[in-house]
Amino acid sequence: MERFTSFDFGLSGLSALFHEDWIHMGGVEEVVYSYLSVGEAPVADEAQQKEAAALERDVTELAGSSLSDGRIEMLFSMSTSWNYRFPGDETGRILLGRISRACRRWQAIYGCVPVEVDAAWSSQAVANEVCDVIAKTPLQLPGEFRRYFGSEVSELRDALDACVRSASADLAFRLLLRIHVANFIPVDHSAWVRYERIACRLALGEDLLSSLEFLSLDTDPRSN
Repeated sequence: MERFTSFDFGLSGLSALFHEDWIHMGGVEEVVYSYLSVGEAPVADEAQQKEAAALERDVTELAGSSLSDGRIEMLFSMSTSWNYRFPGDETGRILLGRISRACRRWQAIYGCVPVEVDAAWSSQAVANEVCDVIAKTPLQLPGEFRRYFGSEVSELRDALDACVRSASADLAFRLLLRIHVANFIPVDHSAWVRYERIACRLALGEDLLSSLEFLSLDTDPRSN
């Protein structure tokens, strides 16, 4: 089964819009509307409707997971390259609620088409492989990680692992890729090979994985 898009999507796709100037869009809700924008068209096409459904599904799975609000905040902050700072009275689930309500308001206007789901994407074999790559991939974290969370890379690995086990392996893997891009974290050859294999198993598009190519340390050590 193929995905509805070859690019990133859902919560990991939305996080890319929280760039340095995102605040000029307005609030979180306006960013969601911009992400799902239909431009000048009076109606949304099926791909846009599926994008909204995928975003709603990611948010619902993460909000209903066993992850603490702190871990949700960590994952979202890192996926936005620290451009989204949680106000003192906002928790991870409050943010997810804002995104979900904005998404539902959009769907009430433009309609909703369920996004395809293949049972293989949520299989235990895929979950185990994603957990293993999370545990073993070298992650050179930016200084902001320790500055805002006072934590080491093990905290990020634990949060992603918990996302796999109690939310979605698909979402956890997409967040891992997004964190690489947002924070310019290099991808060594062994990780790249495994990322390609997992992306294939999850039927993720070529454009999503190619967004990491500039970070790839693509020299195979066996060639030396």
